Amino acid sequence: MKINYIYGLILSVLLFSCNDYLEESPNSNYDIEINDVDKISEVITSAYPRASYFSFLEPRTDNVSEREGATFYRLNESMYLWQDFDNEDLDTPLNYWNQCYKGIAEVNQALEGLKLFEEKTPRIKALYGEALVLRAYLHFMLVNIWSEPYNPTTADTDLGIPYLTKPERNAFPEYGRGTVEETYQKIQEDLEIGLPLIQDKYYKQPKYHFNKNAAYAFATRFYLYKGDWDKVLMYSEYVLGLDPYSKLRNWAEYRGYDFSVEKHYTSAEEKANLLITPTETRWDRRLKNERYGLDYNKSKELFQTLSPSLDIVFYYSGKVAGVEGSSAKYIKKFRDFSTFESTGLNPKGIYSDQVLFTTDEVLLNRIEAFAMKGDYDKAILDLRSYLKAKTSYSLLNDEIKYGFSNAQDLYTSPFQYLSFFQANLVAYAAELRRREFVHEGLRWFDIRRFHLSVDRNIPGEPLVLDKVLKREDRRKVLQIPADAINYGLTPNPR
Repeated sequence: MKINYIYGLILSVLLFSCNDYLEESPNSNYDIEINDVDKISEVITSAYPRASYFSFLEPRTDNVSEREGATFYRLNESMYLWQDFDNEDLDTPLNYWNQCYKGIAEVNQALEGLKLFEEKTPRIKALYGEALVLRAYLHFMLVNIWSEPYNPTTADTDLGIPYLTKPERNAFPEYGRGTVEETYQKIQEDLEIGLPLIQDKYYKQPKYHFNKNAAYAFATRFYLYKGDWDKVLMYSEYVLGLDPYSKLRNWAEYRGYDFSVEKHYTSAEEKANLLITPTETRWDRRLKNERYGLDYNKSKELFQTLSPSLDIVFYYSGKVAGVEGSSAKYIKKFRDFSTFESTGLNPKGIYSDQVLFTTDEVLLNRIEAFAMKGDYDKAILDLRSYLKAKTSYSLLNDEIKYGFSNAQDLYTSPFQYLSFFQANLVAYAAELRRREFVHEGLRWFDIRRFHLSVDRNIPGEPLVLDKVLKREDRRKVLQIPADAINYGLTPNPR
């Protein structure tokens, strides 16, 4: 069977700034033979994102400060100051946008090929499942970076992102952004159709695909952001089982790894890791010496004292650049796999495995869901399981419930009013998520979801308003790429 493989057409319209795509004829270089399931499986595998969002979301968070004497990179500064940045290079927002839509086009091509098989064998169905869940994930990441966070009162008017469900056969198709509500509905449709079809037995390396646990972990994040607490609990139960502690990343064990932490952190052998993807990125090389990153004071804030009643020390191993003589550290989570291109000022051909879903996130999602439902005892039980794997400190219930005196002022939810105890538990889950996934950008989504503010001003110096990211701030939504705007996509308000 022969099908048109023309994702370049859609990319030329929506995504890439490269003029070469605009000069391609509709059938030039995009015809391939897909005549067996192995080839379709390869197309789906190639659709996983090979770009990093860690690199441009982490510097936007409250995990970073200015490091004296560290190296200046324009992308790093622009993200630190929440500025629009539309250059095309590794680790940029544009690169991630491009790669997500490239993956979506490939997934749609694979789905088109699967339709042509008359007999829907178990493996065909499993490929359907993986493709649909991957398509849902790619759109989910796009909408949560380039649109407002889901709010049930505004989602039907907030601008979404183009949701693509078929290969394009027109050189210049027209796309609208739709709404956040429409985008979430389509994500949910793909997710709920795809989840029961996934079969791990067809994967040679399950953790590099949306295996069952990884897909269910994604479902917990999706329904957490959507505010469907019961479904968060349902999907997390499958991943965590009866003994969550036994499935978590045990930081006490990592203390014995000395300077080989990165070999274990992203390993498929690590029980906590559910989905891993090889990524072309300079993030590992740059995060330790960029001007805006984890400094001595942030290191103390994050890893020495969480609240007056709780002392958490995560293992962290690498010296932070630009803090001469200090003990500030960063967690060396990543390692490079380099090619001959990986030299120079802006090297390419640098690859790192990045972990996209873990059991740790699933448990923290469940703690938040229990708190939102008012089931505090179960939330505290899960919190104890989590802390047992991270620190030897033992918490009393009252220490948890009263740990954040200003949690109600800091954390507000678009779904419901948070009572005092709810706010404290939600704050614990979010603050633990912040520390567990430092350097990985997840904190940015919580800053958006809970309407947190971030202040870049230095105490004692004159206040600069542009250095304050307000609770309601348009800079919390990245701007649509310029080329996509030029082709008709509505830009985000500025």
